[in-house]
Amino acid sequence: MSAGLSSPPVALPQAGFSLRRLIGPVVQPRAFALSEPMNVIRLMAGLFYLPHILFKLNGMAGSMAFFTKAGLVPAPLFLGLALLTESLSFLCLTFGLFTRWAGLMSAGCMLVAVYATAATKGLGWTWNTGGVEYLVFWGVASLMISLHAFRQQR
Repeated sequence: MSAGLSSPPVALPQAGFSLRRLIGPVVQPRAFALSEPMNVIRLMAGLFYLPHILFKLNGMAGSMAFFTKAGLVPAPLFLGLALLTESLSFLCLTFGLFTRWAGLMSAGCMLVAVYATAATKGLGWTWNTGGVEYLVFWGVASLMISLHAFRQQR
């Protein structure tokens, strides 16, 4: 290039990647419109975490023993991670916050719960005999909540 001549800056087309677009809306649109079936499922999936959180907090010794028996050691670390993940899932799913990611986080939490249940009780199916059926349903519902949120805000 000769001195004094420069080409004008070229505007690059927006490629479609945007962090804001990837994260999605902070609050789910119409988060409490109960006429929307996915909102009802999302609320249920979120609210169902509350008794699990309270159970862990009220029975720390038993929770530590369960995590240790499942091979999730050090148990205090994994119990803390479980409480953090379940609390975030509870808040985000219940209030429609970061739904795409909260659904994925909840599904991941259920995947670990399936592993822990199978490791401590064997791989049974029906929930009333200590199986994973309830956890699998909750995980699949959480995954569908996430997929729905991704598809909704295109």
